[in-house]
Formats: sequence, structure tokens, C-alpha cells
Amino acid sequence: MHSYIQFITTPTADTAGTAILLDVGTRRYLFGNIHEGLQRACIQRNVRLAKTTDIFITGRTEWKNIGGLIGIILNLAEANASAVRSAKEEAEKKKKTKTEDTPKIVEAKSKKKVKHDNERAEVFREAGLDPQEWLGGPGKTAGAPKTLPTLTVHGGKNLTHTIATARRFIFRKGMPIEVDEHVQTRQSSSAGDGRDPDWKDESIQVWKLPIDPRSGDQAPKTPRKRSFDEYSAGLIPLSQLEDGAAKSSCVTPDPEAQFDEQRRSVVSQMFDSQWRMDSLTEMPLVRAPRGSPMWIRNEATNKLERYYRPENGTLPQITVLVRRAWPGALVERLPPTKPSQTATSYIVRLYPQRGKFIPEKAKSLNVHQLVFQALQQGVRVKSRDGSTVTPDMVLQPSRPGGGFAMVDLPSADYITELLSRPEWKMPRIMDGLQAIIWNLGPNVASNSSLQTFFHQHQDIEHIVTAPDVSPNNITFDSSAALTVRLNQIDSERYPIPHYDNRSYSDPLCAGSFDASYSTPHIATRGFQLQLEPSAQIPMIGSETNDFFDTETQLKEIPQEVLQHAQKARDDIKIRKLEEDLASQKLPSPDAEIIFLGTGSSNPSKYRNVSATLLRVPGCGSYLFDCGEGTLGQLRRLYTPSEMKDLFSDLKAIWISHLHADHHLGTASVIKAWSEATEGADSVQADEKPFDGHSVDPIGALQGKRVLFLFSESQMIQWLKEYSSVEDFGYDRLVPLRTHNRYPFCQWSDMEWDDVPVGFSTDNAAMNHFMRETTEAQAVSISFPTGFKFSYSGDCRPSKTFVRMGQGSTVVVHEATFDDEMQGDAEAKKHSTMTEAINVARAMNAQRLVLTHFSQRYQKIAQVAALGESNVKFEDLETASEGEEDNGMVNDPEPRGPEINFGHHASPSRTASAKPLYTDHDVNQDLKVAIAFDFLRVRVEDIAYLEQLTPVLQRMFEILDEDGKAKAKDSLDELAQKTKEGKEEMLEERTEQNTKAKKKRNRDADKTLRGPSEK
Repeated sequence: MHSYIQFITTPTADTAGTAILLDVGTRRYLFGNIHEGLQRACIQRNVRLAKTTDIFITGRTEWKNIGGLIGIILNLAEANASAVRSAKEEAEKKKKTKTEDTPKIVEAKSKKKVKHDNERAEVFREAGLDPQEWLGGPGKTAGAPKTLPTLTVHGGKNLTHTIATARRFIFRKGMPIEVDEHVQTRQSSSAGDGRDPDWKDESIQVWKLPIDPRSGDQAPKTPRKRSFDEYSAGLIPLSQLEDGAAKSSCVTPDPEAQFDEQRRSVVSQMFDSQWRMDSLTEMPLVRAPRGSPMWIRNEATNKLERYYRPENGTLPQITVLVRRAWPGALVERLPPTKPSQTATSYIVRLYPQRGKFIPEKAKSLNVHQLVFQALQQGVRVKSRDGSTVTPDMVLQPSRPGGGFAMVDLPSADYITELLSRPEWKMPRIMDGLQAIIWNLGPNVASNSSLQTFFHQHQDIEHIVTAPDVSPNNITFDSSAALTVRLNQIDSERYPIPHYDNRSYSDPLCAGSFDASYSTPHIATRGFQLQLEPSAQIPMIGSETNDFFDTETQLKEIPQEVLQHAQKARDDIKIRKLEEDLASQKLPSPDAEIIFLGTGSSNPSKYRNVSATLLRVPGCGSYLFDCGEGTLGQLRRLYTPSEMKDLFSDLKAIWISHLHADHHLGTASVIKAWSEATEGADSVQADEKPFDGHSVDPIGALQGKRVLFLFSESQMIQWLKEYSSVEDFGYDRLVPLRTHNRYPFCQWSDMEWDDVPVGFSTDNAAMNHFMRETTEAQAVSISFPTGFKFSYSGDCRPSKTFVRMGQGSTVVVHEATFDDEMQGDAEAKKHSTMTEAINVARAMNAQRLVLTHFSQRYQKIAQVAALGESNVKFEDLETASEGEEDNGMVNDPEPRGPEINFGHHASPSRTASAKPLYTDHDVNQDLKVAIAFDFLRVRVEDIAYLEQLTPVLQRMFEILDEDGKAKAKDSLDELAQKTKEGKEEMLEERTEQNTKAKKKRNRDADKTLRGPSEK
């Protein structure tokens, strides 16, 4: 059996910790920190997680170590569900093939198979084996259907609680989840031979080492006794919520066990529920949740018809059918918990390996070839002459199984407790241990006690990763390489990411040991250890330094691309674009927009998921959406000192909706902000503004450095629940809940602890709208300088957004699909590029940047819409009441608001059927740019980006997947096609401007002639 360990990540700016993959052939296991960006790192390194059945999380239960867990679980669930579907389809195909045979063929095949099986069964019986067991393979039943595998997540205290906090936005049926939380148990100081493993399967044995800090000020305090009311209030077991009402229950003698059962029940419902989306529940209209889709049954036809709740007046006494949320989302709050300081480590051993099978010996003992496999599996058999043959007679001598330890020490306070563990003296555990992987916090590697331990165990290979030791390599090479190529075209707006390929071994050499002391290895991503069939540390070829390097990337850019980029820049100057832009008098021209993630749904090699930063000098910085990995993207763009300045200037975070690709990086950003602004005050309950409907939260908190968070209630509740697991700065947040107070109203209020508030300050005034269901929200912010910024979230084209964003200086709009996928955009509730451009034109916006591209467009999609305006905005209507999301988030393409675009909504649900916009309202001089990750563009420079778009399109046409030039393209062809593209774009704009001018003149003539002359 070939078993090895592969390092997927080490501590870098992109990835907060170390994660490894243990591959034993038939199964795979993840060990280490399941941090943000791990899923994307696997994509970058082509690490396949199929066959992964267990995840072992090291360290403390905090976001640094578990921030990527939700993404990994969803990825595995989808992969396993897809595998099961494929297996079922294959089985159906085979079954169909069989049914197509004629009866005679079927009969002949059946007889032949029966005869063959009978002959094989007789051989097994003669060998003393059960034919039923071995005909289908050892331990298997022939023809057993493929079922969904179970994923088990192992870790420390609060792991189940953390997963359960995501119940409002995670629901999957692809893989049942079990959580194994290890509770600290004191081991006997007498080592003896060893103790039984804490967990095992048929491939590995695992001993768990929970370690508490020895430092008195960090040791966990003894919890106070809770009252009966604290135990019972609002904590209803999930099983009692199926009918929608809480039933009475008695408190068990062990409240913690009851709490744990409640959390496990929630997690089970998140990933293994029998809930169906098409299941409707009957209830009185007065009890139906406001905003939920409702149906009634037509008594005449007995068919279901959509029913809309009356806006005003007394509700009729009728019964309606509603779609219920899945049971996990019905749990309003989780049982109480508190942060745990326990850090978990593991010792892993493989089983002893049987010796190699010698078929010649088996044949000489007259053993039938069919039963060779039984001998290989360690089962004794009978030969043809009836004598007993044991495995040791045909196998080479067995070998002890290999093994390794993965130790996680967040700080030096954990070292004493770790080194005093009795497992280090137990022969059963330590004999044959090949390596210890040390995942260390800052300033731990140089600890003298730890280095003494290294010296005392020189027979074991020591492999170290730590922030102050490991190189700050680029983790996402493809994205960085793309940024380097973009930098050569536009160096001002595409800065090269910060990185450092140097390792720092000085902390590992602090001890004064003799010359025989071997310094531990410093692991980097891709580093591999072979455990079986023989130890090989590191594996040959796994230490190749294939790190990202700017100079290498620059050499691979074709000169013709660089030459044409320079020509394009010269052309822009020749056209005197500067004078044209100056005549527009843009407000806040130095405001900067930084795109930290421009992809949708899942991260890819080239694009991270959604996050956009707005920095307005004198007015602060604002973050719009915060997908997983946002903090890592910031650390690649800014130095530590620049990060501190950025966080000091950060005023607010806006989360548009609860799809995982838009908000799973929020906790880590808030914690980094809290640490960077350490010493700022928390927000006390008695300081909250309860003095009116339009309250200025910043004014009410004058002098306090706080961070505002705008989102729906479920997002705020998630952060609040998680704050009981880790102190990440929640007490310094001002969470403003965006809320639809009235039915069928697209404009929404904000609330602070259920009190209506406004958000109008000296720095910014904010307007926003949302759907009354749990889908995306958009926002517009106006600044004292006259600068207006509008951000769409995930949506279909919306008249409400157009009205709210009128006169925007800059619009950032999602453009998930190109124009050829209009049907997909409508079905998945997203916008095409043309639709996004037309929305910005209807706003009379001056600048538009497109983002949130489907990951099918790994680099750039075709923008055929530049310069076009083929939509009549008199048909753009306000939003109608849409389907409830039901929490089924993180779809292959996330869903946003469903807006009727080009169709009139029902008058009963529309404020006015009068068209708000006509062609003469449309801004035909809109400047449009396409965003890539790491784009930093000032408002005044967006027009430059538009001029460079044809260059980018041609660059990607002549570069292959690895960024190297395709031989068939030449400089002349590139220049000619790009020139033609520019000329066509200018001609189209001129033609459209002419048409718009003629139409305005016609409208003016009609107005002057009057009604009688029309």
C-alpha cells in the first residue's frame, strides 16, 4: 500500500494555517487548519478531495482554523452527490442495455452466468470460505447499491456549535455530517505500553491530544452554575419543532448533554434532512409568515393557485398553503457556550503491513487462484488436497505500520502541557513514528524546551510551519500570474501582489546543540512525506521550488502583447482623453475602488469570490460583501502598516445577502480590524440611540471607534451566535439590520436592536432596497462631495435600483453571464453584461464597472454589449413578490432578486404603471470597465480601463492556459484586429448618439405641436 502526506497549504498571507492531505490509497483524510482559502488552494494545486471521509481539525476552535470548513463541506457534498448520481445513471444504463436484449439472449446470458457463479462458489466452498461473501469481493455484497458516504469532522469543543450557527444559510443533502468533539481527559502518568486509540477505521488509528495553556491568565475559568431558566428558556429540541410549535419537555439531569444533542440535531438537519422544497403545509392565513409565497386550492378545479396577502385591512379567515423552511432554520437560537482555549493535536498510526504475497508459494501448495485474495487479506484457506494454508505460509514477513503526529501550538503557553503528555513515552504509539509536523504560532519555534524535544527525538523527522518561519509564498499562482500580465498592460491599476519566497530558519537554530543535531525541515506547499511502503521524508521531487516568481512570469509574456499594450496607451494620449475627462467634472475623482474578488459561486484559480472595497478620501472606507479569502486578498495588496491605516479608516461593511460566496470572510476581517484598532471602545446597551425614527448612529456614538455592519437579520444573528465561540470583535460592531417594514415595498428600513434608525452623517448618506424575501439587497451611498456610489448585489435588472441610483457617479453591477446565456441569467436570477450596462445607462451613471462573473469565464468574457442600448426602459418595472429562497443557498450559481425586466407587473402589486424612463433619459456616454481581482482604480481612471478592454481581450486570445503565446497569432494580426474593434466601437457609439439626438428632437416637436396636431 502506498501512503503519503501532502502539504496543501502553509501559513501565508493567502492562507492562515497549515493543512495536509493523508492519502492511504482507498481513503483520504484532511488534517490541520481548515482555514479560509483551502478550497481554492486545492483547486490551484489540483488536489482532489474525492474519497475524503474524515477531517481532523487541529488547534483551537476559532475562525482562523475553521473558516474554510463550510466551503470544504459544500464542495465534498456536491462531489459525492454527483458521484452517487453518476453511479445510479450508470446502473440505469446497464439495466436498460439488458432490457434491450431479446428473450433468447437474456436466457442464454443468465444460464451462462449461473453456471459460472456455481463453479466459482464451489471453489470457495472447497477452500472453506463463504461464497456469498467472496463472490462480491471481501467484505462486500455483490451488487450493493452506492449510497451517500458520511463525512466526520473531528475537533475540539464548540465545533458542533460553530457548524450549527450556519443553519440559516446552509442546507445540503449531498453528504450526512457527523461531528466528533473530543473532550479533555486526564491520562495516567504511568505510560505503560500504551492506550487504545480514540478513533480508528480500517486504515488508520488516531490518538487525540487536547492541550490547555499552562499560563494562569489564559487558562479557562470554571463555569458558574446556570439557573434553570437559562437552561430551558427557548432551548427546544429540534425534534419538537417539526409541527411548528414547541412542546413541553423536561430538563435532563445533564444539561450539557442536552445542549450537545440539540446542536447535533441541528447539524443533522442541515446535511441529512428529509425536508422537501415541494412540500406545502396548511395553516390559517393569520399564522402564515409575512413575505412567504402562499397558495390556495381552487374548489372548482381542485388546482393550486397563487394567493397574495392583502396589503391593508382585516385578513380573511381562510386557510392557505405555505412552503415551510427546513427544520434546522426553525431553531431561533442555540444553547449557550463560551470560548475554549483547548488546542487539539493528533498522533496517527497506520496498521502493521502484511508482507508481500508470493503467488509461486501458493501455487506450490495447491491453492486455487480464485482464493489468492483471501490469503492476501489474512484469511486461512484449504488447498485442493484439503490441507490448511495460512497467510504466513505465502506472505513475506509483516512490517510495523508507519505514522506521524500533527501538533498545533498556538503559543508558548501550550508547550509544557504538550511535552508532559504520557503518549510520548508509550511504545505502542511511538515505536516506528516517522515524523512530527509542528504547526506553530508566532515566536514558538525558538522556545528552548521545544528545541530540546527536537534534539531528544532525532530519530524522528521534524517538519515545521509557522508564520515567522515559513515563506510568504503566493498560494494562488494563476491569479498572481494574471495580475502580473495585467500589470504590464496597466501598471498603475494592477499592482503586483506582495510576497516573499525566503524561509527563516534562525528561530529553529537557537539551541546550542552538538554537530550531529539536524535542523527541522521547513515545509512549503507541495512538500510530501511517504509513509508506506517505506519512509521517504521528503519524497523525492517534492522539494522542487516551484514558487511564484515575478521575473519568471515577465519572461513568459509575449513581446507582441507588451508592444501592443504600449501602442494602446499611446493612442489614448493622442485622443487627449485627459481633456475629455476633465470636462465631465467628476465628484471625488480620487476615490478608489479595489476589487478583492470578482467571481461568483465558488472560488477559482483566477478569481476569488465577491468583495469590493471603496475608499473615499476624507469620508472613510467601505467594504461591500466579504467572501471567503477577502482578508488574504487585502494582505497581498497592502503592507502591514498600510493595513493598519486601512482598518483605522474602515467605517462599514455591507453584506448584500447570505449566499456563502458573499459573506464567509466577514468574521476574519472584523477580527483583523479589531486587532488593528485595539483599544477602541465597545458599544454598551445604554448608549444605543432610542430617540426617534431617523437617528444618526455615528452621531450617537461620537468619539467611539466602532464598525458598522449592514445586513439582514440572519447575518447579524449568525455573527452574534458565533461570538460566543470566539471573541472576534463583535462587541465593537454596530449591527444595523436592513428590513422591509411593509409588504410589497422594495425600499427598506434599518434597525438597531429592533429600533428604526437612519444612516445620515457628515460622511455619507445611505439608501438601499431589498426584497421582502431572503434574497439580495442593493445600496447607494451619497457623499458630501457629490460623489454617489451604487452597488447591485446579485440581481436581475431592477427599476427600483435604477430609481435609487439615479445620477450615480459609479455603479458596480454584477454581470454573471455573457449575452449568449440570457436564459441562464433569467433562470438563476442574475444579470447579463448588456443588462447591467443598460441599468447603469438608465441611472444616468457616469461610470460602470462589471464584476461577479461566472467562474466559467476564467479570464474574460466577451463584451459585445459595449456601446449598445437595446432595451426600452419604459418596460422596466418594480419588483414583484418572488419565490422564497428557503435557505437553499450556495447553489452552483447563487440566486438574487427576481425583477420583471421587460414585462409589466401586476397592478395590485405595483405603485404605478406609468413608465419612469424613456430613451432620452439614457446616458449614452457611459464609461464601462471590466474588473479583475486586485484591480485598484480611481474614479477618474475608469475611462482608461474601458480603452484598454480590447487589448485585454486580444491578449487572452493569443495566450494559452499557461499564459504563453499561441504560435498562430502574430503582432500584425493582433494590432489589426484590435484597431478594427476600436473603430467598430466608436462607430456604434456615434450611431447611437445620433439616433438618441433625433429622437429627442422628434419628442420636442410633438410637444410643441400639441395633442391636436399629433
